[in-house]
Amino acid sequence: MLHIILLILKIIGIILLCILGVLLLAISCAFFVPLRYRIEVFREEGEGNPPFVVHAKVTWLLHLVNILLCYPADVYVRVRIFLFTLFQIPEAEKKQTKEKSERKKKRKKKKPGETDENTAGKEVEQAEEEQSVPDAGKVPDAEDKSSVDTSLEQVKTVDPENTGETKDTENTQEAAPEPSGPFRKWIYKISQKVRNLLNKIRQFLDRIKNAFQNILYTIRHMCDKIKSTSNTIQYYREVLQSDAFQHSWELCKGQIGILLRALKPDKFEADLIVGTGDPASTGEILAVYGMLYPLLGEHVRIVGDFEQAHVEGHLFIKGKIRAFTFLRVAWKVYRNKDIRTLIKLFKKEAV
Repeated sequence: MLHIILLILKIIGIILLCILGVLLLAISCAFFVPLRYRIEVFREEGEGNPPFVVHAKVTWLLHLVNILLCYPADVYVRVRIFLFTLFQIPEAEKKQTKEKSERKKKRKKKKPGETDENTAGKEVEQAEEEQSVPDAGKVPDAEDKSSVDTSLEQVKTVDPENTGETKDTENTQEAAPEPSGPFRKWIYKISQKVRNLLNKIRQFLDRIKNAFQNILYTIRHMCDKIKSTSNTIQYYREVLQSDAFQHSWELCKGQIGILLRALKPDKFEADLIVGTGDPASTGEILAVYGMLYPLLGEHVRIVGDFEQAHVEGHLFIKGKIRAFTFLRVAWKVYRNKDIRTLIKLFKKEAV
């Protein structure tokens, strides 16, 4: 019995070790096997020629994964794994176009009996709508006329003076009755005018007071904003002048250089014929090329055309990228104490 249990445990252990080995192999391949790319760009002027031709190819793990991009061509994007094509973008587009064309053909090919039935159904619907709509052209009955006449008489009997009085009472709050006598009426009118003038003066003064208060509030708000912005500028200026920022900058500058060297293509060649139609501008382009020749070297060759305005040539780029370099740079940056403190300082978590 014990022998059988040990044998089962042994088999389970072997299976687990095999799974662990496969996982480690997959992780190591993903991190250390480079992703290779190859790009070619052609340009040739002439009738019927495209503006440019691009052939790009990306491979990984001995062409186990193969991605092809061509423009202009029948195949725009193609992805293969183990020589099996996963998808091609033009095939999906062709299927969609075929389905659309079939739908259009089906719509065009309609039976003649179906059209008659549709027209008959439309006529029935129109008849039902006409029945449902009330008769607008009918003459009203005598009862309706009598009701309208009575309403008009009621409207005419309304006293216009009473309506004016109601409007005045609505506009003027707590209106007192006018006194009798010509002298008292004159005094009453003068007092009303004086009161109205005083009310207008008071309203004008209130508006001026509110305007000054608003101006003072906006000035204080602007001063507070200026003070807060000056404080934040001073704070971040001190952060940029701190030792943590200097050490972090040195580290990031070195890691960026490592990334640029990793992304640098292994092979870069360009043969170009450049002509702008103007000999002066063409000469300026060649002068800039001459200044950059120590950096470009023999990999880039530019020939000027002082007669015609055209651009032709061939561009070839080839290189590889490893995921391990990006992972290593990210780990170094993440584990640095100075960068952590700098992030906290930028968030104002530690002053």
